Parts: sequence; structure tokens; C-alpha cells
Amino acid sequence: MLRSAETAETELRFETGPGIQTQGDWADVGTWPLGEGSAELFAFVVILGCSRMPALRFATDKTRPTTLRLIVRCVDDLGGATAEFLTDRDTALMNGSRSDGAPIYAPEWVDVAALLGTRPRACRAYRAKTKGKVERVIREVKEDFLAWLGGQVLPTRPTLAWYDAAARRWAIEVVATRRHRTTKRVVGEAWAEERGLLLPVSGRLSARMEGQDTLVPLPGPVSARQKPAAVGEVVEVRPLAAYAELVR
Repeated sequence: MLRSAETAETELRFETGPGIQTQGDWADVGTWPLGEGSAELFAFVVILGCSRMPALRFATDKTRPTTLRLIVRCVDDLGGATAEFLTDRDTALMNGSRSDGAPIYAPEWVDVAALLGTRPRACRAYRAKTKGKVERVIREVKEDFLAWLGGQVLPTRPTLAWYDAAARRWAIEVVATRRHRTTKRVVGEAWAEERGLLLPVSGRLSARMEGQDTLVPLPGPVSARQKPAAVGEVVEVRPLAAYAELVR
């Protein structure tokens, strides 16, 4: 059923201080050479809400185990976790909704988020554009990164690891050198400042996600995680209270 213009999804622009929020989502990037043949590839894309530094990792599926593994890899690429991690209502991370519309997070995602030291957040239903920062970087991945990637010399049998390394080069050599048109700051310089407020990913968690270790969830609520005393402050382009009405 079509929604009227009054109820159609709108994008609310807001800014968060350093160390506050990471946004993440999947991007379909088309068919590319892989091994001795080709495959449809997907990229999990994340971005730090303050500095606008992105990271992306590739996969051939979007299952729950793959999603969680790539979230951990991307967070590690960025230097650590922020206070919260915002996504849409991807079924890889959710087990549905309660009667009041609040999301029911998959226990595996709750577990991984606790181990990262971040709080899961989800856009309200039909309000996926609340995570507009990652939506914009996904467009950049499709319009800029894929063209850049097409100009690289591919190995005879490209692997997912090769695509991951290429994405890392693009983020560091291209995106990090740009002055962001909204923040007016060089992305890499802002990222260098924000990294000091991120909670590093433990080696054991990384090993666990790669199937090389097992780990018991951390005790206590996520809010009790160790973090810097000054994690940043909200820049009120819009009141954060208004934004909070769009996520749970």
C-alpha cells in the first residue's frame, strides 16, 4: 500500500559528538570476479557519526553470522567501538518487534554488542533514513568506490580478503584525505581525534568471530563498560530528544 506524502519517510539531519555513534548497513555491490569465477558481492558498510570515517568489508551472503563477523571487523578497522551502534531493522540483527514497536534484538547481536562495549540501536519501522550518514556513504561506495575499484589491477583469482584490502586503501587514501562538506573538516584528521575515544576490539573477540576461540559474554550492562570520562557531546542540529523518538 502506498503511503501518503505526510507519512512518507523523511530524513532527519543530526550531529553527534566524537565517540557517540557508529552507523552500519548492507550494500549490494553487484557481480565481481571471485576465485576462478564470479559471484554477487555484498559489503557491510559502517561510518563513525562524528568524523565520518568509513569502513567496509565484503561477503557473498548477508546471514546473521556473516553480519556479526563483519561488524566486528569494521569496528576494528575504525579503531574501536562508539557508545552506540545504529542500524535499520535488518533481520540478521533483529528477531521482530514488541507490541509497542520496540525492536527485539537477536541474542547473538546483543552478545556481540556487549563484548564490543556498544549499545545496539535500531531505527523505528519505516524510518531507515534516520541513519542517513551510512546511507550517504553507501551511495558513495556505489558511485565512487566501485569506479575506483574497477580501475585497479585485479589479481588472477581475487579473494574476499583482496576486496577488503582494496576497500581499506580507498578509505585511507581517498576518503580520509577529503574535507567533508558537512563537517568542513578533513575526515582523516577528525578520525585521528575520535579514535582516542573508541573502545578497542579485543583480540579474543576477533578470534571468536573468526571461529578460532570461544568467549563468555561480559558481565553487567553495556552502560558499565570502561570508557573515557569525556566521550563527547551532542551538537544540536536537531534536539537529540527528537531523534530519540525515532530509534529504540
